[in-house]
Amino acid sequence: MEFELNETQLLIQKTAREFGERVLAPRAKDRDEKSIFPKEELQELGRLGLLAVNVDSDLGGSEAGVVSYSLAMQEISRACASTAVAMAVTNMVTEVIAAFGSKEQREHFCPKLADGSMITGSFALSEPEAGSDPGGMRTTARKEGTDWVLNGEKLWITSGTHSGVFVVWARTGDSKTHPGTRGVSCFLVGKGTKGLRIGEAEDKLGLRGSTTVPLVFEDCRIPESAL
Repeated sequence: MEFELNETQLLIQKTAREFGERVLAPRAKDRDEKSIFPKEELQELGRLGLLAVNVDSDLGGSEAGVVSYSLAMQEISRACASTAVAMAVTNMVTEVIAAFGSKEQREHFCPKLADGSMITGSFALSEPEAGSDPGGMRTTARKEGTDWVLNGEKLWITSGTHSGVFVVWARTGDSKTHPGTRGVSCFLVGKGTKGLRIGEAEDKLGLRGSTTVPLVFEDCRIPESAL
């Protein structure tokens, strides 16, 4: 079995390490102590191809594979853990949309997440009664005509203050006939959607440059195409 890194992996590792040492590490202490969100730094990571490392190139990704992504995460985490958290979730959101989104969703969101123009993406699963147990979620999405209407609350959402899009999980089936994780669906909700309220960031002990916020959905109406 070959354990040597290939040319692409070495390039990704070198790019991430140099950026981390030159840009991230010198201000990592300030970001943590003063809760400074690394907006410009994340945009630069996008330009370097590090926000969609394992996403196909035709969707704006680097198409460099999971090993390259792991190497990039190691180097960015070494320089600034707060920036690494936002980078990790954005990569995850982009991969989710690339794997499961419609053609229109993939073509609209993935390139904008990959190049940093959406700053970050957020993954909205956890709730007050449903963190590691997604089957206990209470956020609902009901169909009204050709729209879906979201109601509920999410907690501990990484980068929620700056994200351009949220991957939101909600219960679309009746909890009695569809218990647990049955009857749960996934939606894409854009920043600024009416009925979506972003709460105050948590005052954390660390990783303070990465914002962690609650989300509240109050009759948040989204089109059928958001599913």
